Amino acid sequence: MEFFIRKNATLPILKMQVVQDGRNDYNSFMESLVNANIRFSMKTEDTGILKIASKQAFIVEKTQENPDAPVEYYIYYKWTGNDTKKSGRYIGEFSITNTDGELIAPIRETLYINITDSFVTGGAGSSSNPSGGCC
Repeated sequence: MEFFIRKNATLPILKMQVVQDGRNDYNSFMESLVNANIRFSMKTEDTGILKIASKQAFIVEKTQENPDAPVEYYIYYKWTGNDTKKSGRYIGEFSITNTDGELIAPIRETLYINITDSFVTGGAGSSSNPSGGCC
């Protein structure tokens, strides 16, 4: 799973759908998520050094247009400017702790987070254009 965000950006929010896999009682699992402690961590892919260590993450119910549609939930993390300060490739994971124990997500595949350089190097008055004018 690949996620892309620009350096120093705070959007888009990182979100991941909680999937019904058929192995657990989905409804009781979702109920336990409401009171769960959800944390997000991110480490560099090459060195394994933590960039984000167990920061608060959240859960939200998806608004359904069809009232008969099954309920869907997403866990998400809201970036800060400091989180995306350094471009590179990272590995992220959510830790969900409830009365049943701890679950690390995603389960089936690795969550790769790519922080990419912006093609905009600065605004008016930046070092690349000290006069702040055009052209």
